[in-house]
Amino acid sequence: MSHLKCFELDGKTVIVTGAGRGIGRTIALDAAHSGARVAVGSRTLTELKTLQQEIESCGGACFIHPLDVTDVASIRAFFAAVEGHYGDVDVLVNNAGYNKLGRIVDYEEELYDLIVDANLKSVFFCSQSMARQMIARGVRGSIINISSQAGVIGAPERGPYSAAKGGVNNLTRTMAAEWAEFGIRVNAVAPTVTRSPMAEAAMKDSKAFADAVLTKNLLRGDLAEPEEISAPVIFLASDAASMITGHTLVVDGGWTMV
Repeated sequence: MSHLKCFELDGKTVIVTGAGRGIGRTIALDAAHSGARVAVGSRTLTELKTLQQEIESCGGACFIHPLDVTDVASIRAFFAAVEGHYGDVDVLVNNAGYNKLGRIVDYEEELYDLIVDANLKSVFFCSQSMARQMIARGVRGSIINISSQAGVIGAPERGPYSAAKGGVNNLTRTMAAEWAEFGIRVNAVAPTVTRSPMAEAAMKDSKAFADAVLTKNLLRGDLAEPEEISAPVIFLASDAASMITGHTLVVDGGWTMV
């Protein structure tokens, strides 16, 4: 393979969870533009249908199916549907997640459970489903978990989210160690705060959070753009990253550096 072709996803099938908007939508589009067949899931099918139309209008292939990543039965049904539609799947991007700002002393159990389930339980059981399929079919593939810079530093007003994302980083290493013998690479991408309706709403809700975004992203002094997170994900999905596993790639404009 040429030194440039290895960066492409021609012939690969890529799953992206939480693909209806934000980073997930951009990853799905970029994967399709890189030559992959795409399968996407979220709770909002209306958004997925719009994404499907955009991908198919450019000659790509996109399969959509409802998915609630906090519900293991929904996860199992989603992965079975994708396997039934495409057969072998080469790449899983665990992008779906949720957060709501708050001080640790103020969180109620219900919101805590929702945040941890959406960000950590989801990665565990989606990756488990994917690995079972890959191992059974002999697919040497890649799993990429979307973590957060909040998982590698203290993150005021994001206690449950920070804990869950820290768990994702270590779970990534453990999965990589367990599944290396099957040729399954597992890595994480830990973005800084990235432009999305959820991030922009959080900045309006908390002046301290907004000030941090505007001062601690050393390269930008602003939100990252979804395309800046998608590009490293596409790299890790490609054969160009064939010797990279168990790594958390922090994409944060220098926020966690100082």
